[in-house]
Amino acid sequence: MIYKTLLNINLLHAYFLDSGIKKYHNPNNLTNELNDKEKEEAEKVYKSTNFLEIISTRTTLSVINNFRLMVRDDSKGIRILVTSQKEIAKENGSEIERYCPFIELPDDLILTFFVRVTDTYFENYTDIVEKKSNQLYNLSNISTTATNVFDSNGNIEEWSSFLITERESRRLVYELEKENEANSIAPKRVTIADIDSDKINAIETKIDNNISLNIDESEIIENLNSSIKKLKNKGIIGVVRLKVLGDNNSNLTENVMVKNIETNNFDINKNCLLKEAPTFQIYIENRKTFWRYNQISKSLKMTTNTKQPLTKNGKVEISKTAVTPQPINSVFLPNPTVESITLDSNNQDYYSEIFI
Repeated sequence: MIYKTLLNINLLHAYFLDSGIKKYHNPNNLTNELNDKEKEEAEKVYKSTNFLEIISTRTTLSVINNFRLMVRDDSKGIRILVTSQKEIAKENGSEIERYCPFIELPDDLILTFFVRVTDTYFENYTDIVEKKSNQLYNLSNISTTATNVFDSNGNIEEWSSFLITERESRRLVYELEKENEANSIAPKRVTIADIDSDKINAIETKIDNNISLNIDESEIIENLNSSIKKLKNKGIIGVVRLKVLGDNNSNLTENVMVKNIETNNFDINKNCLLKEAPTFQIYIENRKTFWRYNQISKSLKMTTNTKQPLTKNGKVEISKTAVTPQPINSVFLPNPTVESITLDSNNQDYYSEIFI
């Protein structure tokens, strides 16, 4: 038996991988994309655990133990391995090696992980929904009413497309609590999992139709929103949920006929690992802000005419004609750091403050 890769999850952040205005991932403008060598250099120093971590839920920890899985950190995210045994299958008339989990993974098995922020300044340089909102990101290969479904073809997908509505976020925390309660050995306690699912749906329909809620209904919604806030207060911004039998061509295993060592016939049906482990890749966009240059000696504030991307590497060239008001004399306009960012309460735009 040997550990083989079941799946990979990559969290790719533009702030660390882009170089100035040149992007690591820019399918709509190839002239402004890093070349392969530049991408390779960026990947060498990239480490997603410097700003995010992927944490198994309590239920998934049990699954990991029960099915002999292993979770390993990687520079881009995590790798999930499974104890496997080698089998012989036939393909195009030839015998080939395949690997199947030692303990078969049921089609309905779900692996759930929290995505948690570890960098204090993460929200400053990341294009992300406000912390105060009751919305989460749901990265999953299970079809719901959410905006997107993971595709395991290895393509890079946009983080923003996995943002779910407040209603969907409430449903998600409810399902997670139900899952947690079903697998808990602790004494029973009253939680949001005790709320009837149909009742929640009825309340959500009333909200969608702008129908007033009674006191009990309002309390239920408040409890669900409170569960979202508790996650966010812990730095959790999203959830990864992967089902063995996924949707949208995103299965984690496949059915294969393997050789029966007793009969030498290919008459045993097994769920084997894919020949190439599926890789789910998410690209997190960096925040763009107006850059406001504060020239204290002249009591002057100059602001860029357009928003500029925040990147750790490379440099965005800012000319004096790119700011208003324009300085009379030549002046050095540096790129900002991520520490000093303000939200203008009037126009709800973000400004990077730079003192020169």
